[in-house]
Amino acid sequence: MKKTLIILSLSIFTLTLFSQQKKETSLRFLPHWIPQAQFAGFIIAYEKGIYKKYGLNVELLTGGPNRSSLDWLAEKKTEICAAWLSSALQVRDKNVKLINIAQLIQKSALMLVAKKGRGINTINDLNGKKVAMWQKDFKIQPDALFKKNGIDVIPYPLSETQDIFIRDVVDVTSVMLYNEYHLLINCGYDKGDLTIFNFQDYDLNFPEDGIYVLEDFYNKNKQACQDFVTASLEGWEYAFNHEEETLKLVKKYLTKAKYAANEMHQLWMLRQMKILFQPSGGQKIGELRENDYDNVVKILKESSNIKQSISFKDFYRSLYDSP
Repeated sequence: MKKTLIILSLSIFTLTLFSQQKKETSLRFLPHWIPQAQFAGFIIAYEKGIYKKYGLNVELLTGGPNRSSLDWLAEKKTEICAAWLSSALQVRDKNVKLINIAQLIQKSALMLVAKKGRGINTINDLNGKKVAMWQKDFKIQPDALFKKNGIDVIPYPLSETQDIFIRDVVDVTSVMLYNEYHLLINCGYDKGDLTIFNFQDYDLNFPEDGIYVLEDFYNKNKQACQDFVTASLEGWEYAFNHEEETLKLVKKYLTKAKYAANEMHQLWMLRQMKILFQPSGGQKIGELRENDYDNVVKILKESSNIKQSISFKDFYRSLYDSP
């Protein structure tokens, strides 16, 4: 009888321990824009149960133009969010203790596109031209480019469409490689008729989409944060290797959020994301390079967008650090 009780007690202890080990960590995740292929890996990780596999109960929130992911993070309406590095640094400069736990897009996808027919073939040809630009963070790199090369342009505010470029109101426009550039090509522009200015070619590379948490949350939930990054990267790998399935799920989320879903455009976006994710020079996928980081900090300080010099060590936590 005594032996039976001992065995029973050990069994209960084992089951309790197993239950504790299997207890899920609940997290809310907010992307910084609408649920398009730009965020396909997160959608896949959720839909395919990859987060669950890592013991995470993730609530996938819907982003959009009226929902700032970094504001929600600062207000603790979400535990994890996606955001641009330049945006996150400006929020950190306001003493919101957020940190980067994974850098996804390694190369700036923001570009300037010009019409060769307007005599624009080199950077100096931009002088005196009408240039459409989005505001805030999207304007930092163009302004730095013009200042660096001693160029004066006639700036025009850019809306959500490219109408003023298509109707020849401006000579140059801002586009994202994975989005508006493809839309221009679909509108009938031949690639040979356009001059592309990639900011990475002018020492103005701003790594964009990264994953952010508040520092206090990270310190208390380091393993869960690392598991979220690992699961998300696994989701991205699956998304890149299963395009058809991924596009169906992206369409499902776009439709649910009441946005149009153009499958060919989403396919272009997914394939460009795969290119933009690729590390270089011995860098691992999801890592933030210190020289890229330092360059962005330098440019933000020179343009008075931040005042503090936040050290790389204080701002970034690598997935490859031990929990």
